[in-house]
Amino acid sequence: MLLKKKVNATEGPLLSLIFTFAIPLVLTTLMQDLFNIADKAVLGNMAGTIAVAAIGATGSITTLIINGAVGLGTGTSIVLARYIGQKDNEKIRSTIDTALISSIIVGAILAVLGVIFAPWFLKLTNCPDDCYNGALLYIRIYISGAPFTLLYNYSAAILRTLGDTRRPLAYITVAGIVNVCLNVILCLILTEKVAAVAIATIASKIVSSVLACKRLMNLEDEARVVVKNMKFNMSSFGSIVRFGIPVSVSNMIFPLANLQILTAVNSYGHDAIAGSSAATSINSIVNAFVAGFGMATTNFMGQNIGAKKPERVKQSFWYSAAVNVLISGTIGAVVYLSGRLWLRLILGADSDTAIEYGLIRMGCVTLFMFVNAINRSFNSALQAFGYPVLTSATNIVFTLGFRVIWMQVIYPMNRTFEMVMLCFTVSWILNMIFYGACFAVIYYRYVKKGICKKI
Repeated sequence: MLLKKKVNATEGPLLSLIFTFAIPLVLTTLMQDLFNIADKAVLGNMAGTIAVAAIGATGSITTLIINGAVGLGTGTSIVLARYIGQKDNEKIRSTIDTALISSIIVGAILAVLGVIFAPWFLKLTNCPDDCYNGALLYIRIYISGAPFTLLYNYSAAILRTLGDTRRPLAYITVAGIVNVCLNVILCLILTEKVAAVAIATIASKIVSSVLACKRLMNLEDEARVVVKNMKFNMSSFGSIVRFGIPVSVSNMIFPLANLQILTAVNSYGHDAIAGSSAATSINSIVNAFVAGFGMATTNFMGQNIGAKKPERVKQSFWYSAAVNVLISGTIGAVVYLSGRLWLRLILGADSDTAIEYGLIRMGCVTLFMFVNAINRSFNSALQAFGYPVLTSATNIVFTLGFRVIWMQVIYPMNRTFEMVMLCFTVSWILNMIFYGACFAVIYYRYVKKGICKKI
């Protein structure tokens, strides 16, 4: 049977299983983020803050383009977790095939559109002239690898949902080592340092996607992928889209809302862009824990909902949420207090102005990661209960809507970099309040009446 060699979220000591499942996820995300930091550190020390700013100017743009499609991978996890709980091998097989085929098709479309519209995005965000050429070169190279990026994300999501969180960690580690080595080698060879970093990143994504797909083809149960037998199933695709599109919308809301913030950051010059970009990379270290335990929440709740074990559903949420908030809050505070050291490692010794900008962002974002952890826990629970549309609506109102209002109405009253960054803090708190209210209602309906949305 499918579950014999997989982590079974429906049986056994729950807290230890959550840690066993989540820690490899945390390390996988952390490894990716550390290698991204290495990209900027190589540029900061070999090419200066303008090169770092060139990559930083593309951050919200590339995230906007890629994250929407990555949401379908989350939709795959939601659907697959239910079918695993139900032990429906036919639907598991169909969901996996359809997800992998979709990743390649969607990735190819994004690559073409991204390359074409890259100049428009950079002009929309008022990318400074001294960063523009490097930013355009980076975004075009980076986005051309979208098929490999999505293929890895979907493959890794499938492996994690099947219970294998360790191999994605191994694959991203190998890919990251390739990335760092190529960063140094290509930066020594090529005059365009930004292009060197972009090429190294694409090469690492090719490596990780090949390794993940190879593992899926070597599985020894009903989930094994046989390329010649793969079929695209419209019913499976409909289920993935039903749960994935709202997640995609949510994923896109944040970078879409941040485009306006990026425009404001760009207006402060390349030091502000470099400092903000470096702080964002450091913040991702904390966010790795938020994301890892958030994924555990969705997977453990989803499997136990499918297995009709309401007590374990409740415990899955509360255990995951408590650990997430405690760990993320503690690490966020520690990272913020040591922020100057981290920023100097990335930006180089002669970057005092950029470091000051980075510290401002860390004070408004990194220090409040415990709020983000609460939001992620509520978000993951609502998705597991079958209400991803509700999470999208919340993000549209309290992330996109609020941030637009903040930047158009509140920020003009006091045009400082601190006011730009406070937009993140306040919108997180508003999201937390509304998420909490929605979760309370849906949780009550499930606990008292056993009401849960069907796949």
